[in-house]
Amino acid sequence: MDKGLMTLSNKQAECKISPWGANLVSYRPRGEEDVFWLGALNKFDRIHSIRGGVPISWPRFAEEELNSCFPRHGFARVSNWRMANAVVDEAQMKAEFWLIPDQKYSLDASLRLVIKVTDCLEYTLETTNNSNMPLMFGEALHAYFNIGSLDAVVIKGLSGQRYRSALDGQFYTLDGDLHINGEFDAAFVNHTNRIEIADAALNRSIIIEKEGSNTTVVWNPGKDLAEMSSGQYKNFVCVEPANQGASFVRLNPHEKHRIAMKVRLQK
Repeated sequence: MDKGLMTLSNKQAECKISPWGANLVSYRPRGEEDVFWLGALNKFDRIHSIRGGVPISWPRFAEEELNSCFPRHGFARVSNWRMANAVVDEAQMKAEFWLIPDQKYSLDASLRLVIKVTDCLEYTLETTNNSNMPLMFGEALHAYFNIGSLDAVVIKGLSGQRYRSALDGQFYTLDGDLHINGEFDAAFVNHTNRIEIADAALNRSIIIEKEGSNTTVVWNPGKDLAEMSSGQYKNFVCVEPANQGASFVRLNPHEKHRIAMKVRLQK
């Protein structure tokens, strides 16, 4: 099957990007396992969203009441983005994508996504409110990080943080580093610091630094979903720079907002 993926490659890394959802489905530094996980049973049919990589949740997060007229997680991940340009040389790879919402969504805004790879990955989503009215939205960079085994992962940088569990709607405070056992779905509120996914199975850490984000969402379903082969859920954890819940974004007319993450490997 032709998955319609665009490949960028140089001596430092290889990336694969789908214009459908502007989804970065693969980022593989040379000599390393992929940084991102991808469901083995994705259809790549330009109808369904892609499970894996970095889907963009916008302008609605999950099934929140804000912008409830839009699909779950919004429509950016099930839209065809226009590639503005791509540059590859020995020092960097860079791709830029644009999305103007379809007229049926009646949303006068535009999105610009920039994916840049040097010795790390820089991933930036910019929203512009083109209207004369305030624009309110939720968003997330719904990153699926590839891990050797969920049992061998420790997530650092969240200790002492307050979070809301999507499983029961209650608030808790995390005591110590995060170990995931079973289904986990939580939004860490007022969190702006870096995250480290320490992966003993792959003998590496994934470092995530973020900007323009006041929430960090961590998720694993604890079971295989439709796009996954048997047991594949054990090989990813979602750590998502986000603005959701009470931390949604409010843009005045003609204002811009950026949410970004920088991802690098550490041995």
